[in-house]
Amino acid sequence: MPPIVKALLPVVVVVAVVIIAFRLHVLLGIGLIAGIIGWSVYANRAIIYATRANMAFSRGEEQAALELMEKAHKTKRALPQHMTGYAFLLNRLGQPERAEELLQDLLKKNLPDDIRILAAVHLATSNWLQGRKDEATELLEALYPEFKNTQLYGTLGYYKLLRGDDLEETLKFNQEAYEYNSDDLTIIDNMAQNYYFLGRYEEAREMYDKLMEKQPKSADSYYFYAQTLKALGRLDEAREMIAEAKGRKLALVTPLTDEDIHKLAEELGAEAVANE
Repeated sequence: MPPIVKALLPVVVVVAVVIIAFRLHVLLGIGLIAGIIGWSVYANRAIIYATRANMAFSRGEEQAALELMEKAHKTKRALPQHMTGYAFLLNRLGQPERAEELLQDLLKKNLPDDIRILAAVHLATSNWLQGRKDEATELLEALYPEFKNTQLYGTLGYYKLLRGDDLEETLKFNQEAYEYNSDDLTIIDNMAQNYYFLGRYEEAREMYDKLMEKQPKSADSYYFYAQTLKALGRLDEAREMIAEAKGRKLALVTPLTDEDIHKLAEELGAEAVANE
């Protein structure tokens, strides 16, 4: 049987049954349609919960999104991509142990490459948040170079920077990532930060200029851009950037604290400027 016929056959059967039901009695037909709709909603409730969770997250309602993803998970019908989204929220909201448990179970399954990489990236984040930084990095290094995608490049490049790996070797990796996708926010940020740590401030500034066009959300990007501008003697611009940093949250995985941001603001005199 051709695949298209096989796919359409259940639809044809359902339509035929509905037509027969209406011929027997209108109320029977209406009842059958209502039953089909109800069954469809029930069967796809994991997708419905996950969709609502995505909408809640886009509105900044992270706790509500997590609760909806929990409901999707409890249906036992959640798709692998739903599970990675659930783990992402668990990591963000301080439950990396639970995220690790879910992801380890998920990675035992036969997954498409993109979902496997995404799950591994979130598992690495869970490990990092629990203080197992080497394990997090090694998990991603085990995937590379067999698997390559933007998220793997971005996350692994960032972890190499945070671990303090050889900066020149890390730069080679981040340059390779940039060649793979020169438009990704995380990869650009990694390049900028890598140049900053190497003391190549003008190249860092050029990367940060490109990054700012994408309006990064986390305070980290603005903090390191301010440090770069400070090193170049562009103090007014540095004050503007650290002021931006003060109004934003730090990244989930970060080497910084709020105190670092306030300290730099004080050094630059941005506190005084902001209060004028």
